[in-house]
Amino acid sequence: MIQLPAMPPPAATAATRLPPLQLAAMLCALISGLLLLQLVFPGWLRLPDYAALHTLLEMLSIAMSLLVAVMSWFKTDSSRRLRVLAIGFMVVAGLDILHAVSYPVLPAFLGTNTPHKAIVLWLGARSSVALAMLFMLLPERHQRSAAPLLLLYGLLFAVLGVGYHDALPLLFVPGQGLTPLKVALEWLLVGSYLLLAWRIYRAGLSILAGQWLAAGLLVLAFGELFFCFYLLVDDLANGLGHVFKVVGQAFFLRGVIEARLLQPYQQLTIEKAAHEDALGRLNALVAGAPLGILVVDAAGLISSSNHAAENMFRAVPGSLDGLTVDELVGHDLRAAHLRHRVAYHAAPQVRRMSERQGLQALRRDGSRFYVNVALAPLQWGGRQHTLAFVSDVSAEVQQNLQLQWLADHDELTALPNRRATLERLALAVKQPGLGALLVLNIDALGRINQVFGHRVGDEVLVASSRRLQGLLLPGEEITRLQGDSFAVIMAGNAAVETRADVLLGAFSHPFLLSGEVRLQASATAGYCRFPQDSQQPDLLLQYAELAMAAAKRSGQHGVKAFNSVQPAQTRRWLELASQLSNGLQQHEFFLVYQPRIALDDGQVAGFEVLLRWQTPAGNISPGEFIPVAEETGFILELGRWIFDHALAQLAQWQHAGIDVGRLAINLSTRQLSDPGLQDFLLQSCARHGISPAQLELEITETAAMENLEWALPVLHRLRALGAYIALDDFGTGYSSLAYLQQLPVSVLKIDLAFVRNLDREEGRAVARTIITLAQNLGCNTVAEGVETEAQRAWLLANHCDEMQGFLEARPLPSDAVAPYLQRKRTAAPEA
Repeated sequence: MIQLPAMPPPAATAATRLPPLQLAAMLCALISGLLLLQLVFPGWLRLPDYAALHTLLEMLSIAMSLLVAVMSWFKTDSSRRLRVLAIGFMVVAGLDILHAVSYPVLPAFLGTNTPHKAIVLWLGARSSVALAMLFMLLPERHQRSAAPLLLLYGLLFAVLGVGYHDALPLLFVPGQGLTPLKVALEWLLVGSYLLLAWRIYRAGLSILAGQWLAAGLLVLAFGELFFCFYLLVDDLANGLGHVFKVVGQAFFLRGVIEARLLQPYQQLTIEKAAHEDALGRLNALVAGAPLGILVVDAAGLISSSNHAAENMFRAVPGSLDGLTVDELVGHDLRAAHLRHRVAYHAAPQVRRMSERQGLQALRRDGSRFYVNVALAPLQWGGRQHTLAFVSDVSAEVQQNLQLQWLADHDELTALPNRRATLERLALAVKQPGLGALLVLNIDALGRINQVFGHRVGDEVLVASSRRLQGLLLPGEEITRLQGDSFAVIMAGNAAVETRADVLLGAFSHPFLLSGEVRLQASATAGYCRFPQDSQQPDLLLQYAELAMAAAKRSGQHGVKAFNSVQPAQTRRWLELASQLSNGLQQHEFFLVYQPRIALDDGQVAGFEVLLRWQTPAGNISPGEFIPVAEETGFILELGRWIFDHALAQLAQWQHAGIDVGRLAINLSTRQLSDPGLQDFLLQSCARHGISPAQLELEITETAAMENLEWALPVLHRLRALGAYIALDDFGTGYSSLAYLQQLPVSVLKIDLAFVRNLDREEGRAVARTIITLAQNLGCNTVAEGVETEAQRAWLLANHCDEMQGFLEARPLPSDAVAPYLQRKRTAAPEA
C-alpha cells in the first residue's frame, strides 16, 4: 500500500520551538521575580518621558487587538465563536484608544485627562478581554446574543470612562497610589484570566489555537499583578504591566495567526500535496489503464487521450488530440456514428455504446479492429464533454466467431458436423426433386487408434476427408457425423450405389502417414433416399446409419440401401448387445469341441473350441451373437472367458490322462488388437499348467490381411510363445502371396464353401491350389465342413492333412469328448 509521508501537527511550526504554555510559564516566572523586586522596593524607579512610552505600548496593543479582530472576522469559514472573539477585541481596541488619549500628561481630548479616567477605561478594556473569552467558551447556540452584549458593554464603559468617571469611586489617589477598590478589581481580573486560561486549556482542540489563547491569558494574569502594586503612574511597575499586556496580546495575535494563517496554510499545503498526489495517481491510473480513454467535446473533437488509446489506434503520441472522433470510425459507419454522437450529447448519460460485439473502429494506419465503448458525461473547463472508454475486443470477437464455427463444424477435418448435417438436410428436403443421404464409415478405426495411437487415427480421418472431398460432384456435400463416420448429401436422382462405389474407392489404396506409417483402411456405406424414405432430417440420418450398420454386419465392405426390415434387425442387435454381459454372468455360455481327424490314419489330431449360447428363450446362433460381441467390444471379455475355460478343461483332461491333441481357439479381429493378449495367455497357461504349444490360435484370413502392418508383429509374438497359428476361412479373403509368406502360419484351413464344391471342377481346382500352396509354405491343411465320404476320399487322395465336419462328428460337449476318444481307439484296429 502506498502511504503519504506524515505531516507535522498544525501547532508545531518551524518558528516555534517551545510550546506556548511553556513559554508563558517562563514569562510568568520572570514577572514573578520583577513583582518581588517591586514589593521590596516600591516605586524604586520612575521612567522618564513615560507618556511617549505609554503611547507607544498602547499603540502596539491597539494594533494587535485590531489584527486579532480583523483576522478572526474576515474568514469565510469562521465560526460564530471566532466572530465573538473578533467583536470582543474590536471593543478592546476602542477602549484602549480612549485609555491612551486619556493619559494625564497628554493634551485633553475628550474632557480632562486624569489617572482615574484612564484607569476606568483601562479596566473596561481589560474586562472586555475576559468577557470576550467567556462568551467564546459558551455553547454556540448561546453566542447569538454575545456580539450585542459586548458592544453594549464597551459602549457603557466608554460613556462612563469619558463622561462620568468623576461620579465613580476613586481608583487612584495622587501621592497615595491605588485605592483598595482598584486593587480588588485588578485581583478580580487576575482571577478571571487564570480561570479562563484553565477552561480554555481544558477545552483543548475544540478551541482553535486554544493553547495560545490560554498562554496569553496566563501572561495577562501575571502582568496584571503589576497594576496591583504600583505607586506612581510613571514608575517601572506600571510600565512593565503595559509591556506584558502587549506580550499577552501578542500571544492572542499569534494564536489567531496560527488559526487563520499558519494552520490554513499548512492544511492548504497538505491538501495541495494530497491533491498533487491524487492527481499523480489519477494520471498514473489513466496513463496505465488498459482501456483507451478519450475526452471528446460537443463538436466531436478529441480534447485528450491516454497512452492506451494511442497504442490501440496506432497513433503517434499526442496525435489523437485535435482529431474528430469520427475519424476513428470507418467511412461506411461515419454517418451513423455522427447521428448517434449528436443524439448522445443531447441527452448524455452513462451507457455502453455497443451492446453487442461487432462494432469496428479504424486505426490510424487504416486497419480495422473490434471495440467495445462505454460513454460517460464529463464537465471539464465549464463545458460539456464525453468520456469514452474504448477496449479492443478483437480477440474475444475472433474467439466467439471460432466458437460459432465450432458449433457447426468438426475441428479436425473442418467439415460440417452432425448438427450442421441435420440443418442442411432440412434445407435439402425442402428443395423440389429427389435426393439421397449416404453415410460412410471407416472400418476398424478403433483398432487403429489402439495400436498406433489417436494421432495416427486422426491423420487417417483427415486424409480420408480430403480424398472424399476430391471425389465430390456438383450438388454433393460432405460432412463428418462422428468419430469414424461421414455423410454425403446428394441432390438429384443420381445413381447412388454407383456414386457410393466411387467414394468407397477412396480407400482402395493405402494411406501414407507421418512417421512412415503405411495403413490400408476400408470403409462401408449405407444410404436412404428422400422424399421416398422420409422427409424428416433426423429419420433420414437414422435410416442411412441403419443401412450402413447392415452393410458392416454383412462383412463385405460395400454399400447397402435402407429397407424397412433394418430397424427390426437393429432392435435385435441392440437386444443381443444388452444381453451379452448378463448371459456371461448367468453362465448361459458354454463350450463345445469339434474333433479334427488326420486323413492318413483317421485318428484325432485335436479339437476346435466352439462357443454356444443357450438362453431361457432358446439357443442363439454364434453367427448372430459373435458379430455383435465383436462390434460392441464385449468379445475381449468373452474371448478371455473362452481361453480360461478351454485351458481349464484341457488341464482337467490331462490330469485324467486323456490326450485330446491340440486345442484350436478362434481369435477375432478385436482380440488380435488387444495389447494385453500375450500376457493373459502366458498367465492363463501357467495357472492351468498348459504349454502354449498345445494351443492353435485361429484367425480369419481377412483379420490377418486387413492391416498386416499391425497384425504381423502380434502374430509373431504369439508364435514366439509356442502357440501355433492357423489361417481360417482361407481363400475367401484377398491374401497376397508376398504378404502370406510373411505370416508365421502353421495351418491353412480350407473354407467349407470350397469343400462343398468338390463335386465340381472349379471347386476341386481351388482346393488343390490351396493344398499345394500350404505344402510349399510348409503348412498343414485342414478342410472344414466335410459331410460326405466322397469329399473325404478326394481330400485324402490330394494329400490334405486333416478334416473336420459332420461326416466325423458334430461339436461335442466336454463330457462327451472322453467317450468319443474311447470309441475312436476301440474302432481303430477294425479300420
